[in-house]
Amino acid sequence: MGGSPLGIVSVSRQVRRLPILVCLGLMLVYPVFSTHVQGSTVTLAPRFGEINARLITEGAIWLYGAIVLGVALFAERRTLASIGLRRPTFGAALWGVAAAIALLVLSGLASFVTYNVLHQANHTAAQIEALVRGSLVYAFFLALRGGVIEEIFFRGLAIEQLTLLTGRRWVAALSATLLFIFVHALRFDLRQLIPIATASFGFMALYLWRRNLLVNIIAHFLIDALALGAVAVHATSLY
Repeated sequence: MGGSPLGIVSVSRQVRRLPILVCLGLMLVYPVFSTHVQGSTVTLAPRFGEINARLITEGAIWLYGAIVLGVALFAERRTLASIGLRRPTFGAALWGVAAAIALLVLSGLASFVTYNVLHQANHTAAQIEALVRGSLVYAFFLALRGGVIEEIFFRGLAIEQLTLLTGRRWVAALSATLLFIFVHALRFDLRQLIPIATASFGFMALYLWRRNLLVNIIAHFLIDALALGAVAVHATSLY
């Protein structure tokens, strides 16, 4: 009898690790999945129309995000508060805007050093133009998706889950941030990763400081919306 309770606790802990590992695995697959699905918009457009093709592919990617969050909430028995998702407040909105401005300045400085001081070629605008396909509305949808799903995955979930696995919050935060940078390395070259990495560490610090995921989501959305929207406006299309 003396060994039974310890055995039960051990098994319970092992079971709770499984949904964490499933979530982390799905997060690793996410960039490949989202890139492939978004790329299929081109092949779906002739059959369903451009707008419907975008709705189909975006719906599939959002569904993927909902599945990962569902695994965490129901299988891992998490709460939204455990990943920093709190009730929206005016203060959180202000913090999000302020954080977006600060991170834009930091990533802007990193971009200036990379492309102006080091004279590296910048292919970002061309890649974004291919991504938004000349639509301002689509650009904002992409920014919203990036802000919500990427912050839930790589800040809220990954940092909290890796903290449970490693027992060290700084190791978890660093690992999640490196994972986030690696995810972007699949789409961007090493030179473009310098400003991306700068913003990524900024998002990490912001979450650790405020532990309010909504602040991160707002800041991330605003930064992406500005970058993607500027290219879409340059393409002079509003639909």
